[in-house]
Amino acid sequence: MSAIALAPHAHADLYKWTDARGNVHYGDQAPAGQARIIHTPAAGQSAITSQARQSLDAQEQAFQKRRQAAADARAKADKEAEQTRMRRENCAKARSNLSALQNSPRVYSTDAAGQRSYMDDAARERATADSQKAVADFCK
Repeated sequence: MSAIALAPHAHADLYKWTDARGNVHYGDQAPAGQARIIHTPAAGQSAITSQARQSLDAQEQAFQKRRQAAADARAKADKEAEQTRMRRENCAKARSNLSALQNSPRVYSTDAAGQRSYMDDAARERATADSQKAVADFCK
């Protein structure tokens, strides 16, 4: 990553100067009148820097493309895993419901007031058929 940060400055002159305290400094911009140039890039270096920058840009684009593809693949796998979990959960509920309808002598439901309402034989047959269809749909 540091190569990317330095690439735009590769074509600039490098200056050296000493401040009032005697500390030596280096930089691409010098304070007025007290610095000397210690490095000037060669004439072809700018073209090389431009090529390097283009190469880094292409690598960065390829990396971002691979990163996005991996994120898309993870999202797809997560979605499929959630659908599988929901299918298994619905299957378990449908089988439990079917078992209760087939194995209990009397089946009832409770209303909001807490009163039991027992199923008659016709309602039980319809509920059993619906449960068998749900098992067939969810437990593939």
